[in-house]
Amino acid sequence: MKLYSFDELLDEDLGKVGTPERDTFEAAVEAEIHAYHIGNAIKQARKEKNLT
Repeated sequence: MKLYSFDELLDEDLGKVGTPERDTFEAAVEAEIHAYHIGNAIKQARKEKNLT
């Protein structure tokens, strides 16, 4: 049984880095990570101010 890395699976499914499909996927992931961090910052700020 061969084990594959996550990067190998992405290359197989979406293409190598630099292909349009992979670039679209990478941009979507970055946008979601950014939104997650903003949400956490808002949550932390609300906790510090004792807001519900």
